[in-house]
Amino acid sequence: MRLIRFQDLPVTPWRNGGGVTREVAARHDAGAGSDFLWRLSIATVNADGAFSSFAGIDRTIAMLAGRGMALQLPDRTVSLGTESEPFAFAGEAPVHAKVLEGETTDLNAMTRRGVFTHAMRRLPSDGRLSIEGTADETVLVFGGRTVVEGLGETLVADRFDALLGIAPGQRIAVTPEPGAPTYLIQFFRSQAEQKDSKERPETPMS
Repeated sequence: MRLIRFQDLPVTPWRNGGGVTREVAARHDAGAGSDFLWRLSIATVNADGAFSSFAGIDRTIAMLAGRGMALQLPDRTVSLGTESEPFAFAGEAPVHAKVLEGETTDLNAMTRRGVFTHAMRRLPSDGRLSIEGTADETVLVFGGRTVVEGLGETLVADRFDALLGIAPGQRIAVTPEPGAPTYLIQFFRSQAEQKDSKERPETPMS
């Protein structure tokens, strides 16, 4: 397993000046003709604005910090705060975000439809949690200081740090500080892609 420090992630400013993005991890495949097959990032948003359109991409967003935001979709408005469950939507859907107050920090998972799927869960923040790898790729993002035990080592994660490298069948334990949630993000390769991927080389996860 590998601990990724939030403070070490490169910062990419948005073109519209409404925020910045830090890429936590991504899976690329040179043979697929796409920028990524899956991607996990943390964004800091300080102004209202439209989400970028990602055709053929499924997305999930969760609020890590701030007062939250209201997402205006064609058929409804969804309010997201730090206590909200992650919200999933299609990447090509027109979405306008309104920041409720100040700035927000949010967690974003994206997968290329038909190649990977994903699931994001907000785990309880009280007591010790046991987590087993059951997906092709499993990532944890921590909402506060958390002790991680497993695979013969103990790590201490800080707020917004991420843990990668939990293989299928491996089990770890996390003990967060009181009130700090843990976000579990699982990436699953589709059955059709599993067959196709055997016929083309795959670049390593960044």
